[in-house]
Amino acid sequence: MINFLLRHPYRFSILFSAFFVLLFPVTTGVFKLWYSNQSISWNHILALYDGHDDLSMWGAVALILAFLGVFTGKISMWLKQKMESLEQRTVQLNTILDTVASAIITIDKTGTIISFNRSAERIFGYSPSEVIGCKINRLMPAVIAEQHDGYIRRFFDTQKAVIIGKRREVEAQRKNGEIFPALLQVSLLEMEDELFFTGMVDDISETKVLQAQLSQAQKLEAIGQLASGVAHEINTPIQYIGDNLSALYDNFNEIIAFQRNLDVLADESLKIKLDQLIERHDLQFILEDSPKAIEQALEGVERVAEIVKAMKSFSHVEASQTKQLINLPEALNDALTLSRNSYKYVADVETDFDPEMGSIECYAGELNQVFLNLIINAAHAIEEKKAGRGLIRIVTRKLNNNNVDILFTDNGAGIPKDIQEKVFNLFFTTKPVGKGTGQGLSLAHNIVVEKHHGRLFFESEVGIGTTFHIQLPLASKEST
Repeated sequence: MINFLLRHPYRFSILFSAFFVLLFPVTTGVFKLWYSNQSISWNHILALYDGHDDLSMWGAVALILAFLGVFTGKISMWLKQKMESLEQRTVQLNTILDTVASAIITIDKTGTIISFNRSAERIFGYSPSEVIGCKINRLMPAVIAEQHDGYIRRFFDTQKAVIIGKRREVEAQRKNGEIFPALLQVSLLEMEDELFFTGMVDDISETKVLQAQLSQAQKLEAIGQLASGVAHEINTPIQYIGDNLSALYDNFNEIIAFQRNLDVLADESLKIKLDQLIERHDLQFILEDSPKAIEQALEGVERVAEIVKAMKSFSHVEASQTKQLINLPEALNDALTLSRNSYKYVADVETDFDPEMGSIECYAGELNQVFLNLIINAAHAIEEKKAGRGLIRIVTRKLNNNNVDILFTDNGAGIPKDIQEKVFNLFFTTKPVGKGTGQGLSLAHNIVVEKHHGRLFFESEVGIGTTFHIQLPLASKEST
């Protein structure tokens, strides 16, 4: 009971006031009787009040004080309940703010950060103590940061809300300096005649990757359909061109044999006439040069047939988005065939395929695109080095019973150490405009790591070259 009253002092004051009202007249009467050496009884106490108006007055005062005590206790109880309710709602609100996926940041009219929720910590990498009290442009790239204060001044000068309430894509900057795409919506908040701005920020880096992948997939699908149609249309005429060239080659051999036999059978006078005709029509040159020309044409037809075969292989993607078995050496050779134009003038190619490494299970179309990208990047690196003809080497090795390692090595310019950690970032590129978009390696990383549960990494030294490793599981993860 005592502990309960100590924990609830406002209730103690009410009880004390009630007891005080009830006992004050009795205790006062008892005290006066005792002090005057009279016997203590209810009759004597009542008699005291009949003859002493001051005691009645003090009883009334006690009653008023008791009423005030009860009233004060009630007010204290009501205020405490309201404070507890307010505290509970504050905790709930803070919990909600800390569990939402979006960064919620509040700034005052000078651009100073006054609140920073937990998602903002996760997205930007700062703790609240590091940014509260600092300018909001600390979270922006330098170019945008320089202009932000001007935006706030323009709003207060014109009272026109150009971007407030609208979601728009912007660039933001993390603590480690990484710039990333974000969606921002700014709201205006007024409290106690003060204006504040609340920004809701969402990191859309992954969304941009997915959009880029979707765009790339749509382009590849369109190109694949076109390539498949072109390959089909080219295949038939190439086949009969090749057949006719082979027949023509055989016919020329027969003509050469006929000319030799004719020369043997002819008498001296006829030989003189034949030699004159041969010289006049340059037949000797024709009979020597034409078979060579036909041989070169046949080689060209064979080359076109290889390209058509590679195009058909690359354009053929299973309709179901499931893994399929592909012959790894054939897939790599097809990639070399299709990308030949990118390296034929700058590099030689060597391959070293593990004879025990045949088929692998993968998403064929997407993995083929990774092969193409790495070969083309190797050619660009050699070209960038400007040190003469280079070398691209492709190797496959079985790491163990469950994994394969595919190596793409070049002796090109290499990747500087200060940008190596950014190589797989979306839209990061060191290539000039028109030669690279910064999507290739990011998409390659997503295809190898996310879709195939493999690894994509590289070793590089400036001026020496680069080796990219694709390590893939041989068996589908879904089937194990």
